[in-house]
Amino acid sequence: MDTSIKERQIAEFCRKDLLEENQNQVIKVSCQTGRDVKNVRTSIGTYFYDESLSNILVRKKEFISEYYDGLKELLIYKANHGEIYSDVLITLYPDGSYQFNYWFDEERLYNEEFKDAAMLSQRYPHHVAADLLDYDLPDINFKKKYAKIIMTLEIRAGEPAVDLRYRNGRNQIKPVFDFMDNTSQSYRDNVENVLTVLKEGILDQYNVTHGIMKEFWEPWNKIIIEVPPSGILNELEDIHYYLDDKLLDKKYFTRGYFDMEKWEYVKYK
Repeated sequence: MDTSIKERQIAEFCRKDLLEENQNQVIKVSCQTGRDVKNVRTSIGTYFYDESLSNILVRKKEFISEYYDGLKELLIYKANHGEIYSDVLITLYPDGSYQFNYWFDEERLYNEEFKDAAMLSQRYPHHVAADLLDYDLPDINFKKKYAKIIMTLEIRAGEPAVDLRYRNGRNQIKPVFDFMDNTSQSYRDNVENVLTVLKEGILDQYNVTHGIMKEFWEPWNKIIIEVPPSGILNELEDIHYYLDDKLLDKKYFTRGYFDMEKWEYVKYK
């Protein structure tokens, strides 16, 4: 790839997206991506500003896909050649010239990752309970068959383990998955898909709470979630964190909480 040609194409599409009233002024286009731009799930945010970077400008939004795809391709190319960037600032000048500045913003990335981890880790049991009811398992009639599903999610020697059982109306505990009566390969595939998703989720939760969030979370290695038919959990009754089979405090199981109004994590006093 000729990066100078790619930059020129991106700049031209950005300029085409300007409103007429902004054509004759210096424009700053701020582009922010994640830690790994090569990941297919990593997006790029683009924001058009005036020269002072204090006012966001309205744009036509007719050429977003052109400069978005161009930026993604350019940053991936650079990453493949040892140039890792998370931020690009494109300056468009009235005379048609332009300038590209690249850098890696570790502080911004850490702050974004921390806030995402804070919210998602705190809500993890609720999300996994709601997701469970959406899985395609037609042979399990949840609402008629159980009073609660009991999900045991563990980390054993660094590996995730999942056990799903249900409590019926007679207070009997039975396995959710019945391989005796359901012998088809499609049933087994569906079950395996559910277990794989749950294992990936519990491993992510463990790594986050013992990694970037370890200052706020107590150590744990097992979660028991009791899911009612509604999928809506009671914090005090349905969510149980353990460390080596010792039940942890119910106070969000953490040393802090995410304050949605302040948009920051706050330690308990």
